[in-house]
Amino acid sequence: MVVIKGSEVNNMHPKFEIPTDPHGKHRYESAMKHVEAAKKAGKSSDEIHAIFKKVMEFNPMDIESIPQDEAHAKYRTAMVHMKKALESGKSADEAHEVFRKIMNGETSGHCHHSK
Repeated sequence: MVVIKGSEVNNMHPKFEIPTDPHGKHRYESAMKHVEAAKKAGKSSDEIHAIFKKVMEFNPMDIESIPQDEAHAKYRTAMVHMKKALESGKSADEAHEVFRKIMNGETSGHCHHSK
């Protein structure tokens, strides 16, 4: 048995099938980052599982569901511009490039997707 914050938790964790598609893998990696942050913040096992589930079920095209805090600001901006790029007729590859450039700080601060 492992003791976490005063409660006993069975050492056998429920098995989770890691997604094999690129978006699923990215969501899983993001979920694990959120889990680590939750652990460091002292969240309970139930809270950590809820966070993991929320991230794994997250729909990135639902911009309003992305938190508007500082920690998510760059991601939210990247998703807004990626969605706009897709809506203006850009290909998935072009939209992903918009996302990647924003996330990596490789942009000039001007929108080019609407051209």
